[in-house]
Amino acid sequence: MFFEIKNWKNKVALEEFRKKKKEVLNLVNLDKLSNFSFLHQEKKILKKKILECSELFSNYEKIVLLGTGGSSLGCKAILEAGNNNRVVFIENIDPDYVIKKISKVKKKKILLLIISKSGETTEVLSLYQIIINYFSDLFNSKKNILIITEKKNSFLYRIAKSEDIKLIEHNPKIGGRFSCFSETALIPLKLAGLNSFYIKNLADKTFNKCIKEDNYSFSENIVALNSLINKKKYKCHVVLSYQESIKSLILWYRQLWAESLGKNRKGIHFIAATGSIDQHSQLQMWLNGPDNLFYTIILPRKRKGDFKLKDNNKIIPSYLNKKTLGNILNTMGLATYKELVKAGRPVRLIYLDDDSLYPSIKLMSYLMLEVAVLGKFIGINPFDQPAVESVKILTKNLLIKNEKY
Repeated sequence: MFFEIKNWKNKVALEEFRKKKKEVLNLVNLDKLSNFSFLHQEKKILKKKILECSELFSNYEKIVLLGTGGSSLGCKAILEAGNNNRVVFIENIDPDYVIKKISKVKKKKILLLIISKSGETTEVLSLYQIIINYFSDLFNSKKNILIITEKKNSFLYRIAKSEDIKLIEHNPKIGGRFSCFSETALIPLKLAGLNSFYIKNLADKTFNKCIKEDNYSFSENIVALNSLINKKKYKCHVVLSYQESIKSLILWYRQLWAESLGKNRKGIHFIAATGSIDQHSQLQMWLNGPDNLFYTIILPRKRKGDFKLKDNNKIIPSYLNKKTLGNILNTMGLATYKELVKAGRPVRLIYLDDDSLYPSIKLMSYLMLEVAVLGKFIGINPFDQPAVESVKILTKNLLIKNEKY
């Protein structure tokens, strides 16, 4: 994974940049990141949980995962990057959506996996009730249902105990959006056939490289992001990926960014974009509209599978002949990057080694640590989301009052 920063560094005075970089380097060590719980997991306990579930539930054709936000996005991102479709995610409670999702698995031998850290998530509790009432023939609580939640007196925990459903304790110190290298994602990944232990080790190696400044311009990215966020001029971070298999990863990154940094009137908005599609819908605004956005562009250096254009009859432009689709798409991404630089827009370019699973794991690990350290550096708690909690409370109160909206 290679990062190139253009127009980010030169938006900060050189003397200020050096000073801030020293501050970040002083901050980034394991002792000072002691409250970064995702860096300090007990591996033996984690491995035991994964193996226990693997022994009990490894023979299912499909997994139906009930979860939303951090309980699903990280796992979904990794599975998509690995081109694995054994897990059907039910993340929303729109009735039409639920019917369509369940219809995909009704004839399969399936495991129902329910994930909620708090055990009180409205969507998850609602979906559980719908499934056991309307699709009870698909599941047996003692055989093919698994719950991952905190060990506390929540609705979901009580359901697990009263219905004798297998329960795995959710790490109480790790919030949803930071849980994709904990049991929350590693268990379903293992059950779907991926090597959870290798994924976890790869993530840890990436964390260590960032902390030790080994081949990563980690501190420079933190300083540049901090400078851009602090300037009132910039309103949004556009993340433009030219790799279809990491669309869910970008959505996970969006949650990570928004919930971690959007506090105390600080932070900056996030736009997820896909190349080359958004070149035909938003690029005009990016290049010739207001200069109030900064950009991250992601490209894979190689693609596992590709198609080569072979035009023997000369019916397409000659510059396309004998090019691969991947080469054409990457060229579009590079042209976009260069034009943004030319237009003076702050932009960084991230190259992944290829479009397979493991470079995506490295990217997720890097971004997770980057956002967490950035939050700490700008003086906020990156691990809570107090404003979201207020909406949850109001939703419950309105439901209790039976208000109709």
